[in-house]
Amino acid sequence: MMFPLKHGAAGTSTVIAFQTEAILAHQAPLLARLDSLDALRAWRDVVVDAARWQGGAGGCPLGGLSSELSDRNSWARDALAASFTAWAETIRGGLLDMVANGTLRRGTDAGRFALALLAAVQGGLLLAQAQHTTDALEAALDTVIASIHDQAAPR
Repeated sequence: MMFPLKHGAAGTSTVIAFQTEAILAHQAPLLARLDSLDALRAWRDVVVDAARWQGGAGGCPLGGLSSELSDRNSWARDALAASFTAWAETIRGGLLDMVANGTLRRGTDAGRFALALLAAVQGGLLLAQAQHTTDALEAALDTVIASIHDQAAPR
């Protein structure tokens, strides 16, 4: 199903902004408290539980919009890219806090891990939508989190 453009660029931009704000408002408080690997796993559990509650249906609103609009409209692609960047930056901020407090080693590439976590969420939600199970979402997040755990600072 194609996303209707009956409200034009302004209406579609409003939808993208609304979905971005909704996602970040839901996740930002959790990501702002990333001060340990346990907190990272708790964020993972919230993401998985939300997908599980929906039976895997629905996917990610931004992912769905991106799939429908990015190849058709450069302005939508730019807006969606900015939305994903904001989400990745929010995750990165939490990981940087873990570096700052000594949970993760100095030199941990928080930006790369943030992108990997976001890609795991997006790919996992897409597969959850198609398969109506969170197995792929859990596997992807758990694999990235295990790699992040490998960056834990010695205690």
